[in-house]
Amino acid sequence: MVKKGLSLALLLLLTVPAIAQQKMRDVISTMPDSLIPYLSENNRLDMIDFKEANMKAEVHNAFEGKTELMVLSDSYASITLNEAHRLQLRLLDVAAPVDSCQQILCVVDTYGRDIHDSSVRFFSLRWRQLPTDRYVSLPATTFTAELSDQQPTLLLNVLDYLDAPATEEQKRSDGLQINLKWIGDTFK
Repeated sequence: MVKKGLSLALLLLLTVPAIAQQKMRDVISTMPDSLIPYLSENNRLDMIDFKEANMKAEVHNAFEGKTELMVLSDSYASITLNEAHRLQLRLLDVAAPVDSCQQILCVVDTYGRDIHDSSVRFFSLRWRQLPTDRYVSLPATTFTAELSDQQPTLLLNVLDYLDAPATEEQKRSDGLQINLKWIGDTFK
């Protein structure tokens, strides 16, 4: 009887990681250094501590520049890495476990000052990169992407920079906006 109870308790302990929901603070603190080589683990932990203490969450990075954690919630983070690079992260619930977890991570990198370009990547919570085309269909041209801090949505702005106005008097095209909602296993 005791052996049966112990076996059941062990089984429950092994399934808890698949059920437990991660928080963004944990995701940032376990982020591999290779994702942002000029931001150390201590930098990331300091930014989290500052943000949770309602202080300006800014640190000096290895390039002697400033990096700031702008927004941190349980499922979303926005980090200004430098003047020309912003990183957004959002936890997404999935129907089928990935690496024994019921969540994956969407990462949007946006580069540029005047003209912006984004990349969208997905990771398991063990930081294994997942195939992007499994979770979203992205435009074949230059685009910017924006993750919502309130809900699991991805806004794509597709701009044709080759058709940019030749003079300031010409009106710039607003481009095409695509608002995609997370539906459990993909953005649609």
